[in-house]
This record gives sequence, C-alpha cells and structure tokens, in this order.
Amino acid sequence: MFIKLVGTLDNCNTEHTERLHIDFAKDAYRATNRKDEYLQMTLWLERKEKILCHDKFIRWRSAGSPPPTTKNSYWRPADHVQHRHLQMTKFPSAYGVTLPTLTAQYGAIDFWDAFAYFVIGFKNPEFSKRQCELAADNFFLPFQSVSVYHNIKFWNEDPLGREDKSDALDVVHVKPGYVNKQRRVVGGRFDTAIVNDGTGKHSGVKGYRVGQVRVVFSLTERALKHLFPNERPHHHLAYVEWFSKFPSAPEPNHAMYKILRPAEHSATIIPVANIRRSVQLFPEFGPIAPRDWTSQNVLERCRKFYVSPWSDRHSYITIR
Repeated sequence: MFIKLVGTLDNCNTEHTERLHIDFAKDAYRATNRKDEYLQMTLWLERKEKILCHDKFIRWRSAGSPPPTTKNSYWRPADHVQHRHLQMTKFPSAYGVTLPTLTAQYGAIDFWDAFAYFVIGFKNPEFSKRQCELAADNFFLPFQSVSVYHNIKFWNEDPLGREDKSDALDVVHVKPGYVNKQRRVVGGRFDTAIVNDGTGKHSGVKGYRVGQVRVVFSLTERALKHLFPNERPHHHLAYVEWFSKFPSAPEPNHAMYKILRPAEHSATIIPVANIRRSVQLFPEFGPIAPRDWTSQNVLERCRKFYVSPWSDRHSYITIR
C-alpha cells in the first residue's frame, strides 16, 4: 500500500544510491586538486548546500516572503496521529502524598504559602500582589494530602508548520528519589521547563520564563468544592521554582540566554497547561568545574545557567 502511494522505498532502487554517489563523490572529487581531497570535497559540498539554501531564500523573498503553507499542501503519512499538546496519565502516580512529604522528598518547601497565594489570586483576580500576600496569611488549607503525577508529556508539532512531520514527544519528569528492585538508591529528578506567562507567542522567549517543576498534583473533588465553589482552575496544577527572567538579548558568543537561580527560591502554583515544554540548561562552570556538582545537585549549587536551544529541532526554532 505504501509503495502504491509514494513509490519505491529509499535504497530499494540502485539508481537512488548511484545518483548520490555522483553528487557526493565524483563531482566533489573533480572539484579538488587531488591533494588532501577529503577536506576539499567536504568544503565543496558545504558550499554547494549554502548556495542552494541562499537560492531558495532569494526565491522566497522575490515572491513576497509568503508564510509557510500549513493546510493541505503536504502529504500526510497514513499512520500520522494527531496528539493533544499536553497529555497527562489517566491516574496519578501516587495518591495521598502528605504536605510534609512534599517538603522532604519533593523539595516543595513553600507549598503551603504558594497554594494559598494561588487560591486567593484565582478567586480575586483584581487583587494586587501585596493584597494576595496579606490575604494568604489568614488562609486555611482544607486538606493535608494531594495526588501527584511524576511526568508531563507534550506532543510538539513541527515548528515550521509542516504537516508531513510527526509530532515530537517531550517529557518533563517530576519524581523523587527511590530504591529500585536491586535495592539501589536512585536519585530524584525534577526537570526544568519553559512556562508561558500568558503573553508568549509561538516562538521566541518573550512572555516565557524558566522554572524547575517540583510537584505536579491534583485536588480531590471535596477540596475543589470547598475552595472553588464557582469557577474551577485547571485540573492539573504544578509547583514551580523560578529562575530569573530572560535578558533582552542572548550572549553574543554562543547565542544562548543567561539566567540566574536566586539564592532564595521563589515558587508559585501554576496550571500545568501554562508549561510549554522541557528546557535544557548548561551550568556556568567557570575556569574549573566543581567536582561536587552532579546531575542531582547542580541546579541547587550553581547560580548561573545558559538556556540551550539545541536539545531538539523544536527548541532550536522556538527558543530564539
């Protein structure tokens, strides 16, 4: 069926590889002076690709810089599946996780205060930050445990709008340490993510901020009725510790944005739907890399980080 739709599969026809052999080997070799030919062949191919890309760019600008076509202009594979951007498991990873456990095992040291601030702000959107803080001081928490989720899945569509490309799976892990079946201690993992403050666009960092996700949780029906008798928030909520805001421009040498981890953690509760995707951070090592930094503690011990746009194609296009 597939062959009837699109023709012979790649590499099933010797003409296909023979054509590549001419382009990548014979033509490239003929362009050299037969001395140190591999370096010259590589450089020749690189320049040929750049000329082709520049030619396409000129044609695009000459046509009036039309936006990429996203509707019915590309063939879609028969097995292509449309996914929701955000996908949560049907059931929580753990039920009845107490507030002291959230503090001790998940590192959510300000969960009580952050949740009180979230409830006050949600029910009173006209309140200022100071008013929310004052009202939160007298807030009574009507529960002692929550149900938690240990991962968030995102299906990121092709950033260039090409319908023939499959959605890319992205996962944010939020799991405390545990002892596995071999009785070995496995450290916790609390990934960093990029969060939309409500003004973020399809690409770029304006309207976004990086945070470390400590807890993803949901409330019981009883707690929801007590706290939100009228309008309810998103079913899945997240406790996030914030990094500094993005600077106005990336660093000139490597085009990465530099952000800071405050000495005193600033955390809030947000809807999980506000989380855009996971994000990779590079610590600023300095002249000597501290030997006590590990994957388990570097986010706590390092204060300066670079936001990497190179973890996948989607981040390369959107985190600019």
